[in-house]
Amino acid sequence: MDIMFPALTSLSDHDIDVVVDAVTEWCSQHHCDIQSCRGQFALAVAVDAVQSSANYDTLLQHLSEKLGEQ
Repeated sequence: MDIMFPALTSLSDHDIDVVVDAVTEWCSQHHCDIQSCRGQFALAVAVDAVQSSANYDTLLQHLSEKLGEQ
């Protein structure tokens, strides 16, 4: 997975699980693939959010607020 998503290499295993779960859910809600441009952007936003605050409980909400209906 690290090769497909290099942004994840800086995270712990737990953080990776949280980020992937949140981005997968966001992508599902917005009908896009995690490997698409939108999915990759959501992944980058999620990694940045976890590195900044590690507020796991609101990560999906943070993605929705930051990304809106892109």
